[in-house]
Amino acid sequence: MQGLAGGLAGGLLGSLLFGGSGHAAPSGSQSGGGIGFLDIILIGALLYFGWRFFARRRREASQAAAYYGGSGPDPEGAFAMPRQMDASPYGRDSDLDSYSGGARGNPLDVIGRTDPAFDEERFKETVQDIFFRVQAGWMNRSLEGIENLLTQEMIDYFKGEFEAMRQKGQINRLENIAVRKVEPSEAWQEMGKDYVTVLFTANLLDYVVDDKTGGVLEGDKLNPVKFQEFWTFCREIGEPAWRLAGINQVDEPSTRH
Repeated sequence: MQGLAGGLAGGLLGSLLFGGSGHAAPSGSQSGGGIGFLDIILIGALLYFGWRFFARRRREASQAAAYYGGSGPDPEGAFAMPRQMDASPYGRDSDLDSYSGGARGNPLDVIGRTDPAFDEERFKETVQDIFFRVQAGWMNRSLEGIENLLTQEMIDYFKGEFEAMRQKGQINRLENIAVRKVEPSEAWQEMGKDYVTVLFTANLLDYVVDDKTGGVLEGDKLNPVKFQEFWTFCREIGEPAWRLAGINQVDEPSTRH
């Protein structure tokens, strides 16, 4: 029985490895030509290496699209543009071009391509001036003197906020403002306009008072606080006048429109 069992086992192994040709067929009969185990291994290997090739090509194409401002996925840890205020419809998607700061270089290079006269230091001075004037308007609950510095969406937003503060009888005091850094973080062009998002780092006294009694309702009028905010500015391409298009806190979640 050992010889018979060994012969059967050998025939079975041959059938697995080489299909029907792995064992002797009776005289005059047709041998089985089925697919063997070795064939399956070879087919599986071909499918695996084919999948690896196409996956690598697709990944390379996606990375290239993301680098050049296309629709590829953002690399993990890449800067994502912050969400705008609800009144502002501007998102990151760009009809023309988009560029983020960081390891890839200066984000303002996008603006310089269509405006060779663009000066980064002058731009920083301009937006810092807008920053101070808008803070003063916020504290006064008034658009007087700053309306031409805002997009229509931001005008509507501030009007709503000012009316809400007046109804509550509150004034948000912003005093002793000291700007520490003005850092352009992203720039893009869309529908004939330049957009630049700037990260402001500053210290100030920030507290809320009752507009009749002057009593402090929220915050601290003695101890300054440090804060960071993203402010997005826009203009017609090549024009000198920049306007505020959106504001959000650093720790707020980002969204795309």
